Amino acid sequence: MKKLLVLGMLALAGLALAQPKVFKGTEPGRAGGAYRITSISDPRTWNPFVARETSSTDIIALFLPYLTTYDPYTQAPEGRLAKSWEVRNNGLTVIFKLREGAKWSDGQAIDADDVIFSATVHADQRVNSNSRSSFILDGQPIRWTKVDQFTVRADFPKPYAPALIQGWYIVPEHVFGPAYRAGVQQLQALWNLDTPAAQVVSGGPFKLDSYVKGERVVLVRNPNYWGVDERNNPVAYLERYTFQIVPDLNAQLARFLAGEADTFAAANADQVAQVLERIRANRLRAEIFPNVDVTLGTNFIVFNWNHKDSFKESLFRQVKFRRAMAHLMDKKSMIEVALGGLGQAQWSPISIPNKAFFTDDVAKFEFSPQKAVQLLAELGFRSKNRDGWLVNAQGKVLEFNLVTNQGNNVRERIAQIFRDEARKVGVKVEYRPIDFNELVRQLTSPAADGTRDFDAILIGLTGGIEPAFSRNVWELNGSLHAWNLGTGGKNPAKVEAFEVLIDTLMKRGATTLDQAQRRQIYVQFQKVVAENLPLIYTVAPAYNPARLTRLGGMFPKEQINSINGQAPYIETIFAKE
Repeated sequence: MKKLLVLGMLALAGLALAQPKVFKGTEPGRAGGAYRITSISDPRTWNPFVARETSSTDIIALFLPYLTTYDPYTQAPEGRLAKSWEVRNNGLTVIFKLREGAKWSDGQAIDADDVIFSATVHADQRVNSNSRSSFILDGQPIRWTKVDQFTVRADFPKPYAPALIQGWYIVPEHVFGPAYRAGVQQLQALWNLDTPAAQVVSGGPFKLDSYVKGERVVLVRNPNYWGVDERNNPVAYLERYTFQIVPDLNAQLARFLAGEADTFAAANADQVAQVLERIRANRLRAEIFPNVDVTLGTNFIVFNWNHKDSFKESLFRQVKFRRAMAHLMDKKSMIEVALGGLGQAQWSPISIPNKAFFTDDVAKFEFSPQKAVQLLAELGFRSKNRDGWLVNAQGKVLEFNLVTNQGNNVRERIAQIFRDEARKVGVKVEYRPIDFNELVRQLTSPAADGTRDFDAILIGLTGGIEPAFSRNVWELNGSLHAWNLGTGGKNPAKVEAFEVLIDTLMKRGATTLDQAQRRQIYVQFQKVVAENLPLIYTVAPAYNPARLTRLGGMFPKEQINSINGQAPYIETIFAKE
């Protein structure tokens, strides 16, 4: 009788939503169960207008909606909160129809007011949202207007290649509106980590349940979510989603080997071997797919062009210096030692799996200590002091600090390899790992005078299949223009000619519709970056995903890749036991 009651309630819930989003899973699923993963760092915020790091956005993506994204099966545009769209005016106008009946977790309707408000805030230069570049096209605003309660209109000043992909987060206007009208600081203070979970209103498949610093973030199923499966059953299937804060990749592996985490991405060959050994000994009910793809995203060293120390700022702006540092990157050793052979050298700012736009035909400043020494000599560092460090004519030592995020054992080993090679030729590199959120703060939070307090950082960026969505990195006023960061969404005070060229190419690529022409533009972009090295790329690890067999709704091996991951949707993953 109890089961009949539950089934009846589920059926009624499915009927109550007039226009649900249908999620096509890989197999029929069932409600209930938990999903557990590990995260290397605590989140910094629940506020999408403030978040810039994956430790926050990976969680925010589970409880805030967006209009459209990519279909994981076809890569065509797919509606989420938008049920349909109409393209008009030769592509310069798109009308998005919203799903009537969609609600926030507090019961209020999700409608056009939420969408237009969110677009307004993301576009506000004072807010400097990480998504702001999605609302500015070649220096002109994209105009978002309300047509009716469940219809919004986007007017583009120029043709925009990814116009149908609108993946920026939508927030509840009734929560954020009063704070925004009171001032930007009040808006940015909302939904910090001290906010009670019940006050973080969800429009996604899960809602925040609890957070214990240094331990875990727990989300639970949002009963008001507007998604169903192909049988009209409500999704998400999972009742609980837990991020376990485990600030060390080897400790994360231990959780997976103990059956305490449901999925894991092995970072190197040693971790792959440990998983395989446990599976073959029948001590772990799991499967792993070694080297199934190259990871999506890039890893690099970035030097601070906005340094308080004028000597270091001037040095870091010299392309000869950056090329010398590139010549000290022993990528072969990085792949062998840090990755156990499972990886590739990265030379381009576009991820290797992005075949539509990636090119390997770029300048490669390959490992050569001799060439590094020659370039440094041309910069005036021709002799060494009695401690063995390179100095210029004034006796100034060539030295800098290098940091990366503590617990990311692969990055730590890569940083050590680079440091050791640099020190061999007389470059005094002091390396230390630090907390990830502190790393992000140093990178993205300049002082009032525009300076930042780091020398060099080894970090990475997530990748994607649309290079126009990386404009927040490559356009001059981008919020992640990491080497030369402006303040308050403005251009940096001092820019180099190649930066202006990159800015131009990124604008042109976003506003060109012909795919062959777009590829040519982004190939040129990659060549300019590789020649000038604002970011000095390291290596791209192989994608080695693993999962416990207790999970259902996952892709078979032949459909797994680093773009889509191990499953088409979080909504259709379920627990078999």
